[in-house]
Amino acid sequence: MKKFFFIFILALIPFASTTVSAESDLPLNSEAGIIIDAKSGKVLYEKNMNKSMYPASLTKVATAIYAIEHGDQNELVTVSKKAADADGSSVFIEPGEEIELSKLIAGMLINSGNDAAIAIAEHMSGSEKLFMEDLNEFLRKEVNVTDTHFTNPHGLFDKDHVTTASDLAKITQYAMKNETFREYFGKKDLPWKVETWDTTLVTHHKILKGELPYKGITGGKTGFVSKSGYTLISTATRGEQDLIAVTLKAPSDKVAYSDTELLFDYGFENFTSAKIDKKSMLYSADYSHSYRLNENLYYTHLINDELSIKTSNDGILSIMNQEGKAIESFDLKTVADVRNTVLNASIEKETINQKLINFLSQDGEGFSFLSF
Repeated sequence: MKKFFFIFILALIPFASTTVSAESDLPLNSEAGIIIDAKSGKVLYEKNMNKSMYPASLTKVATAIYAIEHGDQNELVTVSKKAADADGSSVFIEPGEEIELSKLIAGMLINSGNDAAIAIAEHMSGSEKLFMEDLNEFLRKEVNVTDTHFTNPHGLFDKDHVTTASDLAKITQYAMKNETFREYFGKKDLPWKVETWDTTLVTHHKILKGELPYKGITGGKTGFVSKSGYTLISTATRGEQDLIAVTLKAPSDKVAYSDTELLFDYGFENFTSAKIDKKSMLYSADYSHSYRLNENLYYTHLINDELSIKTSNDGILSIMNQEGKAIESFDLKTVADVRNTVLNASIEKETINQKLINFLSQDGEGFSFLSF
C-alpha cells in the first residue's frame, strides 16, 4: 500500500462533509446494503442505506454489545419459563437453569438463540420490556444511531421493530471496538453443555465457518424471518483495513452471501485505510496554534489517490486528493490539546516550501509531521 510523508500546506480551506467513491454501480440484489471502513466509518458504497427495514436476528448484535458493556459477564442468569419457551431458533435452555451471562451472549450470537436473548434481557433489566427501553436509549445516546427502534432483543418480526443498513453498520462498528464482542462474533463454534443439550454450537454464517471461504473474514451474524428476507452482517480484515458489510432483505441466503462478497471485493480492491498517529504535533496554517492529537485520526481514500494535507487558521485539518477535493476533514479543537505558539523567525517560507516539495515526493511507511 502506498503511503506518503506529509507537511502541512499553509492555506485556509472551509470545513466540508466528504465522501469517497470509485464511481461504481454494484449489481446488488439485496434490497439494501452498505460497506463501510470500520476505523474511519466512511461509507464506501451503499444501496438504500437509510431505508427502514426489518433486521431479523441481526438485532442480537445490539443485544450482545449492550449486555457485554453493561453486565457482569460472570454473573449467573436464571432462565425463566418465558425465555425457555421462546419461538424460533434456540440453544435449548430450561426454566430455572442457571447459566453464565457470557455463555448466553456467545450462544446467542453463534447459534442465534432467541431463548438466550430473552434470558439476557430479563437478567439485565428485570423484564424484556424494560430491557428494550434501556437498549434503545443506549443505541441513541451511546452508539448515536437515529433510525433504529427495537421492540424485542432477538429480532422476531414486529412491524415496529425496524432499523436501517446504515444504523446496523454503525452498531457493528461500535461493537467491534470491544475485544469481548470481537471474540464472540468471530467464533466458528462453541462447546455447549446445558441441562438438556450437550453439543457444539456452530455458527450459521457460511463464510465464517468456511463453507463459502473468503480471505480475511473475521466475524458475522445471520438473520431471517419471512418479512425481513435474508439479512447478513459480516466483517473482514486485510492488512490494516477493516471492513463491515451489511445486506438486508435478500431473496435467498445465496444472494445475501454473493452480495456480501461483492461489497467486500469492492472495498478491498478500491480503497485503503490510513491514520494520523495519536500524539502527532500539528499546526494551524498561520502557526498561531499547535495541536497535539489525543487520539488516532482515521480516514479512507481511493488506492490511487495522491494526497496532501491542509490546515486552516481556525484548526480544520483536511485530507486533500489530487483534484484538490477534501476527502476527510477534522476539527482539531475537538481531538487535540491546543496551545498558542509563536512561529520561529528563523524558518523562512522558502525553507518550508522546499520541505513541502520534498515530503510530498517521498514514498514511505507511515506519516511524519514536521515540528518547527
